[in-house]
Amino acid sequence: MDSREYRRRIRRSRMSDDAKERDRRRCAAAMIICVSASAAFVACCLRVPSAYAYADSIAAGDAVQTECQSSMRWPLEQPRIVGVYDAPAKQWLSGHRGVDLQAQAQDAILAPADGTIAFSGKVAGKSVVTLRHGADVGNLTSTFEPAVTTRAVGTSIAKGERFAHVEGDSEHCSAQCLHWGLKGIGRDYSDPSIRVKSMRIGLKEV
Repeated sequence: MDSREYRRRIRRSRMSDDAKERDRRRCAAAMIICVSASAAFVACCLRVPSAYAYADSIAAGDAVQTECQSSMRWPLEQPRIVGVYDAPAKQWLSGHRGVDLQAQAQDAILAPADGTIAFSGKVAGKSVVTLRHGADVGNLTSTFEPAVTTRAVGTSIAKGERFAHVEGDSEHCSAQCLHWGLKGIGRDYSDPSIRVKSMRIGLKEV
């Protein structure tokens, strides 16, 4: 074997070794992708029960922190809307600035969000309680009628805490109900039902 043939065989051997190394790297990368995909599939399967729990929770009117988020909750344990929000064209015109929820006398009223009792007393002969919320929900104020509380003005109330009860007559419905109004700093009212609807949280691809 002459030197030229020897060098040629050496080059072939090196090229073969390089090709084998490339194959090993490709195989390793494929295995990593396969393992990652399998892990993602298992994680997805394990999350299926939470999806059912999410649906059950939404039916009960509760917010699920892991999959969706609502800024507020309903002020009654079993909410049923009997009067929808109907915003007037202008603030000084007539309209229905809130929602009416079916209720019975003495039903507990729950705080839709953290807040402070801002008013408790009579307005035009109706029993009213207002709860001023913080910046986390836009500095809104919840107004409840007919409602009575034994808590003093200035008392801090946690979200979901029972702080008042339904008591008295209401002009918002023929039977007993609870009117829940929601207004901002400028006395601009908004639809409370929008605040309790669950919202999906999605991630955009980068």
